[in-house]
Amino acid sequence: MGTSDIVLERVQALLKVDTGNGNLHEHLVRLSRKLAEGKPGEALSQLETLSRHLKKSNFRGVRASDEAIAIVADAEAEENRLQWCGDILKLVRQPSDPTASPKVLGAVQNFLEESAMFRWAGVGFSQQESYHIGASLRGLASDTPSIESLRLWGKVLGTDGDYLVAEGVLKSIPKAPDAPEKPPMLPDAPEFDVEARGEGANQFTYWVSCGGCSPWVRLPAARASQVVAARSIKHILSGNLDAPVLSMPWYPGKERHLLRAQIARISATCTLAPKGWYEEDDAEGAAGKIREVEAPTEAFPGQEELASDAGWVHRMPCLNKIGKCSYPDVDALTGAELISEELAKEWSAKIEAEGELKGLLAGIDGDLAEVKPEGDEGNVVGWSYKVFGDKGLYGGDAAKSHQVTGVRSMVWPGATTVAQGTKFSNIYIGYAMKCGTLLPPNPQTGLPLIGGTDPFSPLVPDDIMDEPNDLEEHDEPNPGEDDVASLGESVDPAEEDA
Repeated sequence: MGTSDIVLERVQALLKVDTGNGNLHEHLVRLSRKLAEGKPGEALSQLETLSRHLKKSNFRGVRASDEAIAIVADAEAEENRLQWCGDILKLVRQPSDPTASPKVLGAVQNFLEESAMFRWAGVGFSQQESYHIGASLRGLASDTPSIESLRLWGKVLGTDGDYLVAEGVLKSIPKAPDAPEKPPMLPDAPEFDVEARGEGANQFTYWVSCGGCSPWVRLPAARASQVVAARSIKHILSGNLDAPVLSMPWYPGKERHLLRAQIARISATCTLAPKGWYEEDDAEGAAGKIREVEAPTEAFPGQEELASDAGWVHRMPCLNKIGKCSYPDVDALTGAELISEELAKEWSAKIEAEGELKGLLAGIDGDLAEVKPEGDEGNVVGWSYKVFGDKGLYGGDAAKSHQVTGVRSMVWPGATTVAQGTKFSNIYIGYAMKCGTLLPPNPQTGLPLIGGTDPFSPLVPDDIMDEPNDLEEHDEPNPGEDDVASLGESVDPAEEDA
């Protein structure tokens, strides 16, 4: 065998070496066959491209996964968006575990259904946000088994953040049959400042949230001293429950306490119900409480009544001057010799100066009677009414209407009550500030209602300095000399003698 044959065999062996994806000999054969079949016009210029395609088609290894790198302008904002989406998915998920026994929740307001009435009246939230609020309320009821009923009270606006406010009723603790009767509470006791749960200003319990999927935080009970102090200041909330209340005069508490006091004031004034829907509860131990009547929809006021003061009553008891819904029982305290005669006389004078308080389920036609002009009893002062939607009547004998009646408070802008058919609901959306600019002045004094009103709408200009008095003209001290000097003549006595 010659040297040339040995070299040729070595070249053939080198061409047939398989590296796992074929050998060079097979590749050249396939490349030649492809050129013979395709017969391209410029085979030389397409040789590299065709060879690369043949190599890719003959690749037998595991392909590496391409790493996808997201290109975002703001990585932090994208991370927050993904976090929000994840939280919303958790929010709308069913609160109970499918594998466990279902939870029994309290009566939770179907806010998505009632939000349609609010949108007709021009208040409320979008449909998506309303759905999120309803899911959030359901989650709160699931996490708090002691809740009997729950609804959205409203939204309080702030400078740095807002508060969604939920209103609920907690299950009452049954009283033992052999439990002794509690003695009358002393007016100077610390417990007198806070009404018991389920009574007066603490008839309901409130929770606040920043909205979306933020957790709910329970607010403290309303205190009478904080309610009285809230009437003397004007303060816009910041959205931070632990923020101090910087005001003059000083407020005894933080922002969470001021928020709770304002909720108590707004609820006592602006929570309405159709006339005849509730009645006083005459059960034993239920003094000062109300309940729904049997078949309340049968006596529901008509459309014309709902658009006037005659169709509405106050759902909550009013707050008196000491920030509560009741005064101490002076007679019981005196009979038990728990207070002195001087203190009893002092409290009796306070109660007499207060006058007769509005009773339970008092009509709103008597609101702000002191500013209504004489001879115009039908003048709407405290409330404004407007009808929205289709005003037609449908049906046979029992005519049905789809119109929505909106009732807005002129004292607390943002408090709205809507009614449609035999359904009604209350909501508040505002800065939790009282406003007096929407009311007429006092007919006796001519002055507007002032005291803790909305700072965005001042009632009267601030006091300014009095105008200075006009300057009085005085005679000149030497009129003769000044007149001669002004004419350019000499007043030297020597020149006159000469």
